[in-house]
Order: sequence, then structure tokens, then C-alpha cells
Amino acid sequence: MQCILISLLLVSAAFAQSKLVVGYYPSWNKASFPHTAIQYRSLTHIAHAFIFPQSDGSLDMSGFTFYPELLQAAHLNGVGVVISVGGYDLTRTPRFAQVAADPVARAKFASALKNFCLTYGYDGVDIDWEYPAASGRANTTLLFQELRAALSSVSPPFSLSIAASSTDWSNAYDWTVMKDILDWVGVMTYDFYGSWTTKVGPNSPLYGNYSQTDQGWVTNSVASYRSKGVPNEKLLIGTAFYGWQFTGSTMYGPGIGTAQKGYNSIVPLMQTGWTRSWDAVGHVPYLTNSTQTTVISYDDSVSIGEKMTYVKNQGLGGTIIWALGQDYSSTGQQPLMRAVAAGLGLITRVENTSAGIIPHSIELEQNYPNPFNPSTAVSYHLPAGQAGLSAVSYVTLKVFDILGREVAVLVQGEQNAGRYTVHFDASRLSSGVYLYRLTGGGTSLTRTMVVLR
Repeated sequence: MQCILISLLLVSAAFAQSKLVVGYYPSWNKASFPHTAIQYRSLTHIAHAFIFPQSDGSLDMSGFTFYPELLQAAHLNGVGVVISVGGYDLTRTPRFAQVAADPVARAKFASALKNFCLTYGYDGVDIDWEYPAASGRANTTLLFQELRAALSSVSPPFSLSIAASSTDWSNAYDWTVMKDILDWVGVMTYDFYGSWTTKVGPNSPLYGNYSQTDQGWVTNSVASYRSKGVPNEKLLIGTAFYGWQFTGSTMYGPGIGTAQKGYNSIVPLMQTGWTRSWDAVGHVPYLTNSTQTTVISYDDSVSIGEKMTYVKNQGLGGTIIWALGQDYSSTGQQPLMRAVAAGLGLITRVENTSAGIIPHSIELEQNYPNPFNPSTAVSYHLPAGQAGLSAVSYVTLKVFDILGREVAVLVQGEQNAGRYTVHFDASRLSSGVYLYRLTGGGTSLTRTMVVLR
């Protein structure tokens, strides 16, 4: 019982974050992206995907892989885990409408999902119905009202959210009701262009106009949901860790999407003749190759950083990510996950400031300014390997109070040799002396810093 209470307290702390970062974890990714690789400090929630409804309201879990280690690790790190129900499936997704139209099936479905969360330890339900029809709007409303009642019948209540289309183009939801029922609305602001379009376009443009980005863009989607009365704090934009490859020669020229490509399969192309360009309309990058009639539209750390700034400036609730692990490399780096978390303030921003200089020994500099209020910068150096080659080290940089209790983790993961600067915001710490310790390559260095209010 004590462990369960601690877990609930940690999850409640995650829910209290000012911005939500909900990363979708497809259950089929367990082998290639295990729970031990997830950067929990960069998330507030994980959406474990997917299970489906049966037409009678029971649950279809075929193809779903239970992963109790994922839930345990997430809860120990203060991250909530919701079960994602639905997804794009031509056979199973239409069952949502059948359930919604049948009062007996609706009640059975709501009860089944509540019991699923209770049995397996999930913290809520995320409905990914792609897509409800306007003709069933009244039944859809009844379904979500019954889901909300069932999930609120426990204490603390389970969350209820949806993955929604980039705009509610079919007018399928009664937003006068849904805006109060849902904890957040994850707007799928990606897949604007793909195999269904006849021109090359950005997968997830932040900005746009109807003459060029005629399929839509992020800020247009936000405006659409705002106009329906959805509160800013419940709106989460979609962030794509993948892109689309098109047959075509130029952005916004004729072409058809041929394949989705994860970020971790796109980046290596820049070492094999592909050139990165910047789309000034959508504020996203794309790749071209002079020897091929191909364009790849995607997001990188720069475009995602700009999207997170938009989220903060507009007072939005945060972001949903499809999908965790698509930026995961063999060295353990996850640059897009870091860009999201740093942009929304869940982790400290880290900059590589080496400018090509690789030091020969590990060094930890004195933070500056010191004393400080509320922020300071800490720089450190990671050494080269044998023969001066750039090495990769597992590095931690942590802050402790004078009693040795950990109060912040500034860096945790693999990094190349070089000089780095971490920007640390100590707004939540009281005045006093603190220790910060750099550990890497078998060496540990410690210095003191002073927070002065």
C-alpha cells in the first residue's frame, strides 16, 4: 500500500507540471526501444498504444503487448501512463461507432476501461478514434459522458483525453460538452501531406497559408479548436518524430508521399549526399538529393524548439509526440525528445560550446554567476579518447543540498567529447550552499554553488 501511495504522489506531481508532454509508446516498439531507454524526465505522460473496442463494448487486446516494467519505471519517475484506445485501423476503428450507438455496449465499454486501469495500473484513458462521423455526434457525446462518469468514480479519478484530427472538419464532437469532459485534447498536427496528396508538402508545418500549405498547419489547427471553445490549457499540439518521403523535385511542387521515415533514419542521409534546406513558409526543414527526384519533409531540433516556444507563448497545454523512440540512435542520443523537454522547461537546456576544441581531461568549471538568483550556467569539458579521437561517455551532472540529498539532475546520458554549458534555473530552491557533481569516464568532480535570494 505504501508503494502504491508513493506512486500516486509521484504521478500527481507529474500531472501538476505547467506543460504536458505526452509521448506515445507503441507496444510493438518494446524490442527496439525498451523502457530502459525512455527519458522519463522529459515526459509527463506516456500513452501506451493500442487496444481497441469490440462491437459489444468489450476490449480487443490482440496485437497489444503488456509491459508492466514500463509502468513501474514511469511511476517511479513521476510519469503517468494512459492506455491509448484506437488508432488507424480500417477493421477495428469503426467499432467505436457501433459501441457509441448501443446503450448496453457503451456501459460495458466504460466499465471495461475503468477495470482495465484498475487491474493493470494505468492512470487514464486516451481515445484515438480516427474518425467519428457527424451523423453519430449525439451518440459520441453519450459515450464520452459515460466514460467520464466511470473514470471519475475512483479516487483519484482516471484521466480522459483524445487524439483529435488537425481540425474537427466533420463537426463530430459537441465541444460545449467535450471541453469540460476531457483533461486534454491532443491535436494530431502532422500528416498534413503524404500518400493521399498530389504535391510535396511539409509533414508538420508550424505556419502556413492556403495558397501553399493548403492541407493545413499547426497555428491554423490551434485557431480552429480555440474557435470551438477548447481552453488553451487543454490544447496539446502534435509533434512528429518522423517525416514523409515524396517523389518530387521541390517543396510545394508536384509529388506523392511514398513512405514515412523515422528521424533516426533521416539524419544519416545528410552524410550521404542529401542537403538540408529550410522551408520559410512552414518553418520546418526538408532534405533533397541532386541525384534523386525525392524530397523528405521532417522536423528537427530547430523546428521543434520553435514549436515549443509557440506553445509557451500561446499559453497552450503542451504537446503529444508520435512516437517515442523514433529519434533514438545507437549511441543513446534522443535529440528531438531533448528539444521538446528543454523547450517546455522539463529539463535544463544543454549547449555544446566546444567549437571544435576537444579537451584532454575531464574538467568542471565554477558556475557563473555565483552567488546567483535564480539562474546560473555550469560549463564542463569531456576529454578525447585515444589518439585524440572524439569519445562518447555516459555523463551525469547533479545538484545536491548540503546534506547530500539530490535536488536536481542537469545532465544524464551519453555525450561526445567537447565543452558543454548547462543553464540551471534554481527558482524552486531556497537560499543556501549546494554541491554540483560531474561524473563521467570513471571520474567524479564536485564544486559548490550558492543560491542567494
